[in-house]
Amino acid sequence: MDLLMVPDALSMPGLVIRATILLSAALALTWLARKGPARVRHLLWTMTFGLLLGLPVLSLLGPSWEVPILPSSSSAPELPPAQAPPAQGAAGGFIVPPAPDPALPDAGSAAEFTAAPVREPLSPVRSIPLPLLLWGIGCTAALASLTVSAVRCSRLVRAANPLRDPIRLREAEAIRRQLGIRGHVRCFLSPAVTTPMTGGLWKPVVLLPMSAAGWSSERWRVVLTHEMVHVRRRDVLRQFIVRAVLALYWFHPLSWVAARLAATASEEACDEEVLALGTRPSAYATHLLSVAEGIRAQRSVLSLAMAQRSHSQLESRIRAILEPRRPAWSTMATALLVAAIGGVAVSAAIAHPVHTAQSNTVTAVVEARIGDTGLGDANEEYLLGDVTSVAADQQGRLYVADRLSPSVRVFGPDGEFMAWIGREGEGPGEFTWPVDILPAADGTLFVRGSRITTFATSASSAYPDSVAETWSIPPYSNSDSWRARLVDGVYYYPHYSWRHESTEYFYMTYGAGGLMSDTVHVPEMGDLSRSPTAYYRVGSGGGGRMVDGLNSAPFTPHTDWDMTGRGTIIVGDGETYRLYEFAQGGELLRTIDGPEVERRPVPRAERADSMRALDARLDSLPVPLDEVLGVAPEILSGEIPDSLPAFNSIHVGASDRIWVELWPPEGMASSRYFDVLEYDGRYAGTVVVPAPLLTDPPPFFGEDTIVGVVMDPTFEVHTVVTFRFRLPE
Repeated sequence: MDLLMVPDALSMPGLVIRATILLSAALALTWLARKGPARVRHLLWTMTFGLLLGLPVLSLLGPSWEVPILPSSSSAPELPPAQAPPAQGAAGGFIVPPAPDPALPDAGSAAEFTAAPVREPLSPVRSIPLPLLLWGIGCTAALASLTVSAVRCSRLVRAANPLRDPIRLREAEAIRRQLGIRGHVRCFLSPAVTTPMTGGLWKPVVLLPMSAAGWSSERWRVVLTHEMVHVRRRDVLRQFIVRAVLALYWFHPLSWVAARLAATASEEACDEEVLALGTRPSAYATHLLSVAEGIRAQRSVLSLAMAQRSHSQLESRIRAILEPRRPAWSTMATALLVAAIGGVAVSAAIAHPVHTAQSNTVTAVVEARIGDTGLGDANEEYLLGDVTSVAADQQGRLYVADRLSPSVRVFGPDGEFMAWIGREGEGPGEFTWPVDILPAADGTLFVRGSRITTFATSASSAYPDSVAETWSIPPYSNSDSWRARLVDGVYYYPHYSWRHESTEYFYMTYGAGGLMSDTVHVPEMGDLSRSPTAYYRVGSGGGGRMVDGLNSAPFTPHTDWDMTGRGTIIVGDGETYRLYEFAQGGELLRTIDGPEVERRPVPRAERADSMRALDARLDSLPVPLDEVLGVAPEILSGEIPDSLPAFNSIHVGASDRIWVELWPPEGMASSRYFDVLEYDGRYAGTVVVPAPLLTDPPPFFGEDTIVGVVMDPTFEVHTVVTFRFRLPE
């Protein structure tokens, strides 16, 4: 059933729009070429049908050209009415709980919250969309009709009598040589046909009615020349392409109009060549009318009949034959028509519509870039290796921690280098691997690495330049880039413990004098307790080897959290757009509900890439899968989600704004989308960051600034980019 998940480039509406653009352009160009030779119009229609046949492949494999379109009314997220703002706590109050909201359920204890589980996700329904089902039925019927037509043509040939008149055979051979046709063309007389026709995709044949034995020499020559021209032009193959396109686009009225015009252009092109070989127009028109008089209705076969059953088409051919002046057309004009239809086809195929920003959606602009590829005259201050953390203070100064050059660098708001803080080493103010940066409002700077170091700003400096305090942290400290928090002078260090495939996340607290006794636990929700990695045991001593990429299934919602400046914890499971705020004791304070929107299906191309990578990872295992511990249940059961998570991650920025990262729209994977919620739950807008920011280290979110890290795909070095944004009023 996964094969029915069609990406946007190949969706039914997308193909209809692309086909409509191409067919409309072909109709317009045909009208412009209406006074030129019919062979030019037929060439134009041949290219059009060939491009229509290859349009799905070109749309899927070709480059992408993003075309902005008007946004839909439901594309902008709308949160419920704002909840009551938090009450101002008394001085010295550690946690400031928000005021009760009558629209929300009363907050209970942690035990009460555990007893009322979060709503289970709805299993995606696997069904064939009705438009796709109808298209499949029509396409199957049309292809079956094409097959039946080919079989009937083959039967007509087998039942026909080969032409044996030596005089007629010599005339046929002379015409074949005159037209430059390579290979043998067989001629047959059949009582089942009433008009001359050409058939055979690979072995061309000419079928003539039995009455052709009594034709005059002139009529015989004219008719046979017309059919041989079809053979030389490979018009049967062209007709096969037209029928195949009609099978794919049977629902599109313009495809049938185009097929009719292509058939007329094909016959008129043959008529032009017959006249160019010296046949008198009046005689040719007489022979054509005589042949048409004997036509009777017959079943469809995959062949080209000389005389068409439509009176209007026959009339237009007669007028063109009797036209006293033969149309002329330059090679340049033909080349322009061909280039025009090809350009329209390629443009329509690679165009991918994207929604334009709405009034509550803003795009951040680049303010500064920090980094150097290392080529040429590279300044050491701007040469970044493995950036582990970025931050900004209230003065707009930027702080960058680099693992490969263990130090913290300070840059001005414009990205100009200011100073180094610390250096590589084991002593005070020295680092082995700085992981997290936290600038405080009083000018101090907390840097976490193998220890937590506080740098103070001296009276003669504009930035933190002297070591004020150093705290030891556990020897097995984590190197993940969860952001620390500073609340009322207490430093909250995010950490986790992993025992027997169960993980617990918490904050260790540090104050004056070092580690404090209080520990703040992150409430368990969703997949939070899962093992952070998969592994298999080695030997009998209890050792093991980690296996990347198996502890989490592709497109599975993941629980994420962050701490606010009030010391509360915001958590969401990613399955629904619902966030929970907890006090440090585990009490549920409130919920923040996002918009009720339908979950988006996983794009087919992304799903296919992820499944190939997962299969390759499974194939590379040195042990059976059932011996690997910590494997995601979705991988074990093979139930990979068909829909995208409600959101990807949660970040708390300046003023306790909640930044909810969304899955980018189709074709916008190089940008990052964030819904911004005020602390009281009000939706403030959506910020689009036009760069593929890394998730590790996480971006820093200020009042009007976003600082993130981008990796150069060519040199694989990091660049720090600062963006400015302004939320809607």
